[in-house]
Amino acid sequence: MILAITLYLLYTASAWVMLRSASNTRLSPLAWALVLAAIFAHTDAVVHMMRIGGAFSIGILEALSLLAWTLGVLAAFISIERQNRVLGAILLASAAFGAACTGAGRTYAEENVPGWALSAHILLSMGAAALLFAAAVTALLLVFLDRRLRTRRLADLPSILPPLDALERVMFRLIGAGFVLLTLALITGFVFVTDLFAQHLAHKTILSLIAWVLFGVLLIGRVRYGWRGRAAVRWTLSGFAALALAYFGSKFVLETLLGRHWG
Repeated sequence: MILAITLYLLYTASAWVMLRSASNTRLSPLAWALVLAAIFAHTDAVVHMMRIGGAFSIGILEALSLLAWTLGVLAAFISIERQNRVLGAILLASAAFGAACTGAGRTYAEENVPGWALSAHILLSMGAAALLFAAAVTALLLVFLDRRLRTRRLADLPSILPPLDALERVMFRLIGAGFVLLTLALITGFVFVTDLFAQHLAHKTILSLIAWVLFGVLLIGRVRYGWRGRAAVRWTLSGFAALALAYFGSKFVLETLLGRHWG
């Protein structure tokens, strides 16, 4: 409990200071010190969690903690560019809620399938989820900016937010990287799955494939037809919604309602 509260406070403080550092460069050293402290402390907690629970045998709360760690690392890279620190601060604040779940889960010994495929699948899934979550957050920021521009409330726009075009480029970079990791996660997932229905993974697999198709179509539309704006935002949010249901929704049903566990 103490560890979870500490991580929550570190991520929350780092998010606030990182946001302020976008307009006040003197706060940058403090912001980076807090971010690194949160990530290092969380890394130690995740490694300890994995050693206790077995080789990447994680429940839904541990998965949220691992996702939070991935978001924290991603936020650090995104925040290197000062114009992206608003997005980085939002990701750090999101990581705070996931980090609060650290140490609160349960250990699953039954039905655990050890091996490189399952470990790689979980790590790739968390990486893809973090990148595509960041893309969904970017899409919401685009909606916010677009509405302000359409209502001509330009004076109300925070000066620390990047231009629409720059933010949209960041979104598609995140989607592209997330799509690659999601593809690899699906491939490694099929390696350890022996029976989708017996392992209760049919819904997870179908929803993951739907998310993969949605993001794939969006990327093709962007490259070939120049898709952007509201259409790109809708596809992005729909794809992430399918992905969230695929992993966390299916995991909740499997563990809470059926009392089963598969990675």
